Amino acid sequence: MARPALWLCSLLLWLGACAGPWTGQIAPPEVSLAGLSFAKAGLLEQALTVRLKVRNPNAFAVPVNALRFGLALNGGSFADGRTAAAFTLPSQGESVVPITIAIPTTDLLQRVAALGTGRRLDYRLTGEAELGQLFSIAIPFVREGQLALPAVPGWNEPRS
Repeated sequence: MARPALWLCSLLLWLGACAGPWTGQIAPPEVSLAGLSFAKAGLLEQALTVRLKVRNPNAFAVPVNALRFGLALNGGSFADGRTAAAFTLPSQGESVVPITIAIPTTDLLQRVAALGTGRRLDYRLTGEAELGQLFSIAIPFVREGQLALPAVPGWNEPRS
């Protein structure tokens, strides 16, 4: 009779040890847009690199299985993406994660034309971070901000 109880207690202690920091409250990672650039140009499709800055506010390292996101620029949907590989956020540290996305050329041209001559880009980043190793939890994130656009000669200047 004592043997099954001992086995059950050992199992519960082992599961508690495996959970580690997950047993307490985990602060969600802070995700923001670090940059957007062309990766590869094509006739029908453009490859862009979205760089996401992911900060870990916790006092322990956090394994990230995946980041899934949707990106809206100046109020319009722009892209969706997902990380290609898992990574670990260091304790109270940050990582910049590059994610390559593909956008049809016609869609990209329409979105660029809609930007007008503004010098800033308002963005809204939504998604979820899948955290954990043995047991995963999905933590949603939302971030809004602005990116300053570089000056492009002839783009913002009035024509004579």
